[in-house]
Amino acid sequence: MKKKSVSGAVVPPTLRNRVLAGLSVEVPEGEVRSFFSRDGRFALLTDASDASDRSNEIYVEFSETSPLRLPLEIYMGRRRVVAGNWRTDVWANDKKLDATGPWQTLCEEIDNDGAFVERLLPLSEERSLSRRLFVAFKEKLFLNVDVLYGSDAERAADEPRLGANVASDKAPSILRVRTLFPLDFAETSVLQADTFGEVAFYDAASNSAPTARVFSLSPNERQANATSGTFVFKTTYGGVLETSAQRAGGSVCVATLFDWNANRATRPVSVGVATVGEDLRAVDDGRAVGRQISLGRERYILYVSTSRRPAIRSILSRNLLSDFMFGKFFVGRGVEPLVDVEIPEDF
Repeated sequence: MKKKSVSGAVVPPTLRNRVLAGLSVEVPEGEVRSFFSRDGRFALLTDASDASDRSNEIYVEFSETSPLRLPLEIYMGRRRVVAGNWRTDVWANDKKLDATGPWQTLCEEIDNDGAFVERLLPLSEERSLSRRLFVAFKEKLFLNVDVLYGSDAERAADEPRLGANVASDKAPSILRVRTLFPLDFAETSVLQADTFGEVAFYDAASNSAPTARVFSLSPNERQANATSGTFVFKTTYGGVLETSAQRAGGSVCVATLFDWNANRATRPVSVGVATVGEDLRAVDDGRAVGRQISLGRERYILYVSTSRRPAIRSILSRNLLSDFMFGKFFVGRGVEPLVDVEIPEDF
């Protein structure tokens, strides 16, 4: 249903209103923190059961007409900080890749710790893009992880047990992913720090202490066959957060973390590489991604498998057979997962 302004002009409803209208006939009774529509079109991820001044919400429409341009709105409390088309560009050897089909749902999970959804998009050149969204309720964190997978042959060549059978003189492909989060400046101003490259959100009215921060989890160093990334606030496209990563061979992962905890917004932050081990050897980002994130006194761990076949791996002395894991580190107890997704048998 379209709204009319005072002047009579037709004003299209916000994505938030469209998502809520679409979900209203499906939402069960009782407390609902997050919800995914049965047809896979809409996703609502929120850390509260109702829209309050302290709730944070993400609304996404997985469009079939433009699957690499997804309508997106993000609210911090009652402030809308992101609104518009969430744009993703993917390349292999400077050739831009296109979607060859709609988004497919691989996993959906909502429990006491958070809400998680993973969708897979088939691409040209025998590649695919995985998008994982996770909201940690009590931690006040929103994590987006995109993985551009290499072709079957390239991914198999990265497997140590199979590499000898598929060896080739062909140079590995240079894979690159860029995502643009469209910002809404109506009630929020943005400032990018000079040190870590963090982006802080301020209340536009008071412009006092930051209310939230955003970080890229892609390393910035540039080495041969290593993942390198950038993260920057730009005024192009009406104002965007641009995060990107590239890598030679294997797969490439782009991860962005939104920290909504205002009490942490002025505390020190650091992001480092967490070594992922397999068969007593370290593996690189082309096969598995490991990150350590310190927000003040709190420490988190991200693990993403980007390889073709399941493997038992270790990170910070924890063994796991997972496709994706995001957890919190506790002294004396080690890493406790907030979400832990097993590798599907048919992957």
